[in-house]
Amino acid sequence: MGSSAESRRGVVLESARLRFATWRREDWPEFRILATDPRVVRYISSGQPWTDERIQEFVTRQCNHWEKLRLCMWKLLPKDGDRLIGICGLQPLPETPEIEIGWWLGPEHWGKGLATEGARIAISYGFEIARLDRIVAVAQAANRASTHVMEKLGMEFEKETVSRGCEVVLYGIARWQYKAGA
Repeated sequence: MGSSAESRRGVVLESARLRFATWRREDWPEFRILATDPRVVRYISSGQPWTDERIQEFVTRQCNHWEKLRLCMWKLLPKDGDRLIGICGLQPLPETPEIEIGWWLGPEHWGKGLATEGARIAISYGFEIARLDRIVAVAQAANRASTHVMEKLGMEFEKETVSRGCEVVLYGIARWQYKAGA
């Protein structure tokens, strides 16, 4: 995988330009920069910047997911640095038996293909390492950037639904449909 320094930082996966790291509960201030940026959270739930309490709950939940399930919404770090630039990974979709894939990036990293690059690594992990049978993704219909990434991953539109109190579109892909390296 990498050096012992990387394992101390919690790096578990890498892509050409990204490193995926696990969370520590004290990492929440680092995530605060993204979670309070109105541009980043525009299509997340109500679109309102997150409170410190919600940020801490998210980070704690990701720590718990990693400890119990060996999957989470990992911290995204650039290959050449340790500053959080986004999140990407897998987690249980609330109130369903499904596992969802998701991603956020800071605005300065939009339009560079990083969401797709990260999501491809996460979906590969889901099918090849975690041995999931199916992965879904949800987004508000107006979030065309995210639905476009879903389509690039080979996911197909399945339905309109409500998730976390918001109207969303749900896309899905089964392991048998997944093509490694696609």
